[in-house]
Amino acid sequence: MLLTDSLQEIGFTSYEARVFAALVKNDTATVATLNADSGVPSSAIYGALKKLEKKGLIEVQNTRPVRYKCLPPEDAVNKLKRSFEDKCDSILLELDSIYRSSAEDNLEEAIWTINGVRNVADKIIQLVGNAQEEILVLSSSTPFYTLARRYPSFIKDYETIMALFNEKIAEGVNVRFVSSTEEEARKISENIPLASVRINLDQDVPCELKSFVIVIDNSEILVDVINEDQGETDLKAIWTNGKEFSATISHLLNAKWKISEKYNLV
Repeated sequence: MLLTDSLQEIGFTSYEARVFAALVKNDTATVATLNADSGVPSSAIYGALKKLEKKGLIEVQNTRPVRYKCLPPEDAVNKLKRSFEDKCDSILLELDSIYRSSAEDNLEEAIWTINGVRNVADKIIQLVGNAQEEILVLSSSTPFYTLARRYPSFIKDYETIMALFNEKIAEGVNVRFVSSTEEEARKISENIPLASVRINLDQDVPCELKSFVIVIDNSEILVDVINEDQGETDLKAIWTNGKEFSATISHLLNAKWKISEKYNLV
């Protein structure tokens, strides 16, 4: 990708990007030099320079002719980062206010579908990270570890999720797992030593789950679903924070927990 294209992706106009790239190539430059190096019409260069100056990315030398100089790249990028972060913080405050107001007005229970490995992983990380009291996980024949092997992009997320479980335990959150395979129970115990792990190998109890169910604080549920379409496997999940539905599923999983055997890592 060209530098000018990358600059446009972070908010520069086409003219700003081309003028800024031309400035980087020169110690100092006049409008005539920038016109020759960037191909931007002289009449448009003045407007681009004013916008770059407003962003704090260039310095102006009041000579005849006027000369312009850009900040060192590291300083310029750091300034852009700070500006972007400030804007994001401001936007977050506004969005959060709107979101909370909407959530209070709309109490209808709904189930949402999340598509794609990246989005499912992000949701798992969000849910586990926000847990306050309890996390209960029912994992089956396609557990976290298997997902990491199946989806290369999930490997780093797998490590992050395992670390999050350990952090939550350190914070006092009760973390429990019910596994239907010894391999998964062993992996959980190895990676999350202080988690409570039980195993249920009752073959008379059918388990149609393809991966896992996560219940957070008895109020949110995520169920992962493997979708096989024309030979290619993708990851999907359904999520809800409906209190009644979550409480029902939590009750069923707790019943599963009670009839399962404690797993001891040998």
